[in-house]
Amino acid sequence: MPQTVLMSDRPSASRAGDLLLLSVAAGAFWTLSYQFVLILRWPAKTIIWCFLLIAIAGFLLLGRLWKKTNATPGRGYRFHLSQVLLVALGLLCAITVLFVRRPNQDDVVYFHRALSQLSALDHPIFLRQTSVDMDAAAFSPVHLATSFEMLMAFLGHYLGIDPLYFYQIVGHAVAVFAIPFVLYWCARRFGLDRWPAAIGALLGVGFLRGDNPGPGVVGTVWRSWTCGMAASYLWQGKVIVWILALPLALALSYRFLSQGNRSDLVWLTLLGIASVGVSNPALYLIPAVIGCSWAAFFTTELFEQKKSEDLEKQIRRGLFLIIPLVYPIGILVLLMINIIPKPVDISRYGPTYMPWVESMKFFVGGPAEYVRNIVLMIAVPLVVIRRKTGLFLFCYICAVWLSCLNPLLGPWWMRHIMALCHHRLNYLVPLPLLCAMLPAAGPRFLGRAPGGPLGDRLLLASALLAVIISFLYSYRALSITPISGQAGWKSPLEYQLVKENTDFARAAGKYIEHNKLLAPTWTAGCELALLFPEMKVAAPRFVTHYFTNAGNPEEGILRQQAQAFVEGDRSENSKRLQLLEAKFRQVIESGRANAIAVPESESQRVLATLKSINPGWHRVLEAGGLVLILPGNGERD
Repeated sequence: MPQTVLMSDRPSASRAGDLLLLSVAAGAFWTLSYQFVLILRWPAKTIIWCFLLIAIAGFLLLGRLWKKTNATPGRGYRFHLSQVLLVALGLLCAITVLFVRRPNQDDVVYFHRALSQLSALDHPIFLRQTSVDMDAAAFSPVHLATSFEMLMAFLGHYLGIDPLYFYQIVGHAVAVFAIPFVLYWCARRFGLDRWPAAIGALLGVGFLRGDNPGPGVVGTVWRSWTCGMAASYLWQGKVIVWILALPLALALSYRFLSQGNRSDLVWLTLLGIASVGVSNPALYLIPAVIGCSWAAFFTTELFEQKKSEDLEKQIRRGLFLIIPLVYPIGILVLLMINIIPKPVDISRYGPTYMPWVESMKFFVGGPAEYVRNIVLMIAVPLVVIRRKTGLFLFCYICAVWLSCLNPLLGPWWMRHIMALCHHRLNYLVPLPLLCAMLPAAGPRFLGRAPGGPLGDRLLLASALLAVIISFLYSYRALSITPISGQAGWKSPLEYQLVKENTDFARAAGKYIEHNKLLAPTWTAGCELALLFPEMKVAAPRFVTHYFTNAGNPEEGILRQQAQAFVEGDRSENSKRLQLLEAKFRQVIESGRANAIAVPESESQRVLATLKSINPGWHRVLEAGGLVLILPGNGERD
């Protein structure tokens, strides 16, 4: 009876799993439609009609290509029992995240413009800051070009679901549901059979759930962005790129370089367009994956001592990979030469330099996580997978470290993508995918693979034992467990917002939804504006950034100082408070704010100042640790 080989050096020739890539094509067509309407300044609602036209034309052209290349997605599909495991695993992940609360202050930067656009679909896509009552710049031109948030808002709007809920909860569940399928598809492309790939998807998900550096590390570096911690924020575009798009780019690059099928080149191009539409880190991450993949594959060919004709073929094939790079690199070039205008002030984007060790710790965590990652990066490709596939993955990891993650080139990357974003380059190392490849050890370890001597099995057992020990040594807590009092558990019906803020919004909504509210940054500046898109925020998060880039820096400073007076600080000396009070008075007397939300501990001080301006100011209610203060003769608490 022939032995079953569960691992192959050749990427899977089956195209049944390419059904997964149809969503990538749809995302690319949406991005092109959105950016077309953005540039031509057409009404926002015309994005839908542009999308339909581009999608119909695009899929017709793709159909002709698939017919010529014999690469039709879904061709030869047959149900396999392993797919039940994938569906069950996806559902378990999706249901779990419905109960996890992970508020993120970046949501107001990403999503408020899309929410505001829903009340102005007959107008062109907004280019300015939508949360303030005066002219202010958007966070960045590149954020304006991302289409993912507008897609989420439109889907929620036209499906009759609260757009914010659709973005933070429904979109989150769908993205998390996709993780096992992406890992399975990538493992299949790297040669695993169905059951090993499905079990590998389980191990990859297990890695994401166990990759938590613990509260000690999180507390020392503000918030650790390990793979597992990032996966808890999978409704945000940048995390979708990190967790889902980069493994797809790696697997597609490998399949194209191995087989040379033109359809894979088209998939890579569409993936680059869709990823840029999801989040701007794809502008440099997708090219990095493709470039490092070609370097790794060519190096592998050299190790195998291929003939010069074969090497020339690989060079020509590698040159074709320039095509998927045209779109993201083209945007980067337009930014560099200022055709896409750069912001005047980028100080709010983050520091221009940070120590390399601190940047790495920001992603990896502590020494235990370093050990675990090193074991994975060496043991899995060189001992568990081996052969051409393992050598390719090891060379790819080496290429990433040599070109992106080493301390010599680290400062160069920091200057060009901001120091605080340097840690994102760590996502180029496919740690969850390496875990998904562990079942490749099965046939050799059990003695069912041909040519598996005792010494080889002992080496393999040692590698697997090292992986297991490193995981046990590095494990601190599940990535879904509460990390703070504000990021704990919730019901599936709640938003990804701080509960105290939603409590205040529920109580104060009728008073503030159409007013201009001055409140602490962590309420109005980050979350209340998402609940009340028509409300104007006197001092939103990054207020100085918005007004500086609009040519009015004094306005941003004034509003920030007024907000500082509201927030209060017991360490402030009396002279500093007097200066802030003068700025606060200016904001109130000029009408920049006509509603105040103040921490309960500061309410008497702020109310006394307000009454000295106008005796009509009074407390209205208290909820979520905040006191709402309004002028006039409204309802009193």
